[in-house]
Formats: sequence, C-alpha cells, structure tokens
Amino acid sequence: MYLTIKQKVKHLSKEEYSILRELCHTAKNLANEAIYNVRQYYFTEGEYLKYEKNYALLKDSPNYKTLNSNMAQQILKEVDGSFKSFFGLLKLAKKGKYSFRGCKLPQYLPKDGFAIIE
Repeated sequence: MYLTIKQKVKHLSKEEYSILRELCHTAKNLANEAIYNVRQYYFTEGEYLKYEKNYALLKDSPNYKTLNSNMAQQILKEVDGSFKSFFGLLKLAKKGKYSFRGCKLPQYLPKDGFAIIE
C-alpha cells in the first residue's frame, strides 16, 4: 500500500515550477538507483541488500547529493521497506501461507517520468 498526499501548489513562477519538476525527477532517479542496487545484489548473491549498505553505495551519487540528505534518506528507506515487504511475502509463500504468484519484486519507476508531480 502506498500513501500519498496531494498538494495543489498555486502561484509558482516558471522557474520555481521547473526547479520542483527537476527535484522530483532527481528523486525518481535516486529511487531507481536504489532499486537497481538491491535487485542486482539479490540476483547475484541471493540475499537482501540492507539499507546501510545501499546507503554506502549511493551516498556519493549525484542524485543523492542534489537532494537534501533527509529527503534522500527517506527515499532509500521507502525502497528498503518495499523490499522488506517482498522478502516477508517470500517467507510466507515458502511456508505455504501466501501464493508465490503474489510475490513480485518492486519495479522501477518510469524512466522519463517524475516521482510525484502531476
């Protein structure tokens, strides 16, 4: 389940709007980088890449550096939570309490899209 808050932003200049869109695009790129790291680690090692290790890999990323650290860390925590949920469902499926068809790896966000802005 994803929780979102819609905010109607009024009276933005074109410059402010373009900055906001760029930040949303950067946030989406960081989320995709984090998802890529966890997925590749899972495919190669067969294990889950923890938040701390993913953070160490991404803290020098241009996308991470562009955002405020609290925003960037929250994005990494959201990705971490998505994968924890996936691996939790896998454990339930192995015990027979959940269908394997319902277990899907978290997907990437659209490459040319934006994280939040409509």
